[in-house]
Amino acid sequence: MIMIKNKQRDLISLLVSSKNLFKSSATLASELSLSDRTVRTYLNDLKSLIEKNGGLIISKQGYGYQLQIKDRTAFNQFLIEHHLLDRSEEQSNYRELSQRRHYILNLLLLECQKIDIETLSEQLFISSSQLNKDIQEIKNQLQSFELTIKKSKSLLSVEGDEKAKRHFIMSYFFHEESINFLQRLTYFNKFGDAICFDTLTIIILDECREANIKLSDVMMQNIVLHLSLSIKRLQSGLSIQNLDLPDKAKESLEYQVAKKIIDRVETVIGFQFPKEEQMYLTLHLMSKSNLIQQDLDSELYLSLSNLLIKIQQETGYLFYKDEQLKKGLIQHLKPMLVRLEQKIKLENPLLNEIKASSPELFELVKHYLSQLSNLARYTIHDDEWGYLTLHFLASIEKLKNEQKAKVLIICATGLGSAQLLKNRIENEFDERIKIVATRGYYEIEPEMLDEIDFIISSVDLSSKVFKVPVFHVSVFLTEQDVQQIRRYLASRRVQISARKDLIATSNPTSTPEHLVHIEQIVDDLLADYFICCHQAKNKEQILNRLLDRLAVNEACGYRQEMIKQIENRMTLGDIFFSPTIVVPHPAIAVGRLSKIGIAVLPNGLSWDEHHPNIHFIFMISPSIYQNTNLAMMTKAIVNLIDDQQMQEKLLKTQNFDQFKQLFIQLIEKGA
Repeated sequence: MIMIKNKQRDLISLLVSSKNLFKSSATLASELSLSDRTVRTYLNDLKSLIEKNGGLIISKQGYGYQLQIKDRTAFNQFLIEHHLLDRSEEQSNYRELSQRRHYILNLLLLECQKIDIETLSEQLFISSSQLNKDIQEIKNQLQSFELTIKKSKSLLSVEGDEKAKRHFIMSYFFHEESINFLQRLTYFNKFGDAICFDTLTIIILDECREANIKLSDVMMQNIVLHLSLSIKRLQSGLSIQNLDLPDKAKESLEYQVAKKIIDRVETVIGFQFPKEEQMYLTLHLMSKSNLIQQDLDSELYLSLSNLLIKIQQETGYLFYKDEQLKKGLIQHLKPMLVRLEQKIKLENPLLNEIKASSPELFELVKHYLSQLSNLARYTIHDDEWGYLTLHFLASIEKLKNEQKAKVLIICATGLGSAQLLKNRIENEFDERIKIVATRGYYEIEPEMLDEIDFIISSVDLSSKVFKVPVFHVSVFLTEQDVQQIRRYLASRRVQISARKDLIATSNPTSTPEHLVHIEQIVDDLLADYFICCHQAKNKEQILNRLLDRLAVNEACGYRQEMIKQIENRMTLGDIFFSPTIVVPHPAIAVGRLSKIGIAVLPNGLSWDEHHPNIHFIFMISPSIYQNTNLAMMTKAIVNLIDDQQMQEKLLKTQNFDQFKQLFIQLIEKGA
């Protein structure tokens, strides 16, 4: 395989993320921190390589350079081979139901905003009807706190007693899985002696809401973290020195609120804060997302996102997906920039522990974040790098928790023996797996397999074919059983490894402003595998045509293995989604690329005596690597089952572009 320099990889990523847009060499040079001449040299060097792999770099005087993709399958394979294709990038956080509702509640309660349904639905890329469903669920959540959502002039807001609002905020935003999540890190447990996180949170929440200072949950957690570290510093005899604020700042609302917070904290901890601590807290409060800070926020977000992409490409850490990490870093960097500008040195009492326990991560943070343009002109002490490292440690801890393997337990009866096995598994792997369900041998349903990573069974299932790994174990879970499961779990952990020789296979190729759009995902998975057939002779003819298209750029045995695995899948459950829709797919993945072959049959096709009028064939070919976007596609197919009107529209389409626009509507419906 041809070796590509890191900067050339970054250049390809920029071209992919701005596909169909022209970018000047000066713009590319600025984004890559290279000279204009070097960028033009790289473009010239890459031109033939891109052309050999299904792409084309074109130049236009006065406009710049643009990437065009001629053969999508070949180009995607090229990106995979050079670790440039993001095979696991999830949809935007707020498209996920729980994250979306969290975001809405953050707007309504922590930021005290009034929201407009139409405007918000456009921001979140969902329909108004779906957003109204979310609002109804939020109403149900608020009801037990005697809070309601009121509508006035098309704007929604939360109404009710202020104490009830604060009660809900504490219950929802700062429960064990959020603010106390930090306490799971060894470093933070030491703060409990003087004052607990919950008490600090309540004090900050009270005073900020009393003064109508709007803080997001991320900002709130940052201030709690700051105060906790301040207390630790003071206990160690360390404090901020020579910090003064301009008189104008001392007259601000934030300064008065900081004083009230400090006064209440002093009452709890039993000793006084130096005046500088109040001033420093004022800086934090003043650096929240005010209008004057929005340009800085946007600049930092873009710079951080690009940097996290680079970290992921070069080390394998999946920080890029962690939106909370990005927001937390931005909220930390803003007052940090003020400190650096004023030459304020902030002692870090945890620095030695951080260096001792996480030396590799500390050096990684120092190496990469020093490349941020906002920090480049400053001399930064290790104390500051230590604070930034804490944010990354928290992200790793969360990532480990999110990557718990989802497991289905199967026993002969599903009763006593299943419970025994479940208890033993929980004792051995509680931090590594999540047990989705326990079932008896005769209670297995095909849909259960869609939500799990592997099966642990006390019954020999070797005669059955599943698309997930199966571990046959004793109901008593012997040491040998434990070891084989541990080996498998260890193999899954490479996704959060920072080892230089384990480059992650899922590298994002787009900047935050050019995240992969649904339309591009649909193109990648469907465009080259679509046929519309008005005169279908028999199902074998159609299936062969689909297999011919899917087999392009696959191993020579792909076709035969697909047929075999589709037959195996049919023994596990039905592939007919409705009288008009059939979804043949393999029991286990066969291909290198995720793709879906689609046959639209306006005049119908007789599949068998029970299904004489099939109009849609969706032949799904999962990747042997990862298949993040396939779930989104299968949801869309499920949405098509009962949507007779949409089926009729799809049957009238004459080409893929027409089909795509309608299919995207089905995807949005399932978002």
